[in-house]
Amino acid sequence: MDQPEATPIADTVFAVVDLETTGFNPQKDRIVQMAAVLVNGRGEVVDTFDTVVKPESPEQYEHGAEHVHGISREMVQNGMPLRDALKQIWSFTDGKVFTAHNAKFDISFLEAESERVGMKREVRNYLDTLALAREADSDRQRKHSLQALCDHYGVTVERAHEAMSDAKATATILLKLIDELGVRSTDQLPGLSSE
Repeated sequence: MDQPEATPIADTVFAVVDLETTGFNPQKDRIVQMAAVLVNGRGEVVDTFDTVVKPESPEQYEHGAEHVHGISREMVQNGMPLRDALKQIWSFTDGKVFTAHNAKFDISFLEAESERVGMKREVRNYLDTLALAREADSDRQRKHSLQALCDHYGVTVERAHEAMSDAKATATILLKLIDELGVRSTDQLPGLSSE
């Protein structure tokens, strides 16, 4: 797959995505919350999307990880139906640089859930802030979890493991990493992956 055409970072819009799920396996676990922040390279938030998700066939999965993200069964029952939420997030991220912390996790869930409801979609080009953080710390002197990076860069997380809060924190970390690495255009972004 070809790399995306180079664009000045200031003119680039990043779709920074974060999901909360019932577990770690996209084949059996489900998305229960999704959020995205559109932020440009100047640090301006262009738009946001945030919803609790009501999975398809809720009786067919185990509602787990509530102790982590705080999303109850009742909240899920009142959430946006999965198909609608997926349509919104795919539309929201289309044409932007899809970005997430540990991006393969979020991508695997979005793709599995989309396939589950007959909306097969793929993320072809994406930026992983985890990979970017490792690039910025080539000597591996620090930890690279989202919380560790927030601590390192002095970024306040409103509520850890809440999709919008984590997406906003990831967007802020992204801009700090881009600055630290001296990236001026998208062709200079280390780790801009193409599948």
